Amino acid sequence: MLDLRLTHHAEVRMRQRGFRKADVDLVLSVATRVADDAFFLTDQDAAREIQQLERLRGSKIIVGGDTLVTLYHAAVTSRRSGSMKSRRQQ
Repeated sequence: MLDLRLTHHAEVRMRQRGFRKADVDLVLSVATRVADDAFFLTDQDAAREIQQLERLRGSKIIVGGDTLVTLYHAAVTSRRSGSMKSRRQQ
């Protein structure tokens, strides 16, 4: 969402508090803006994102380079049979 530079203070606090850059990016992309300079991840924000992830569970996206080729909801049985085959081959 935002391409932010991190201050030394922010880097130190991220390490101390167990945040990763990906965490910051995720919060900024889904959180509610509560001021011009502040974002807050509310329970409603988190619930909305969880619902979206649940809806997309099992999705498979095929890309070629920088092109989206196709996408679909993979069948549960095909995922299981694929993992069974790999177990048999080991």
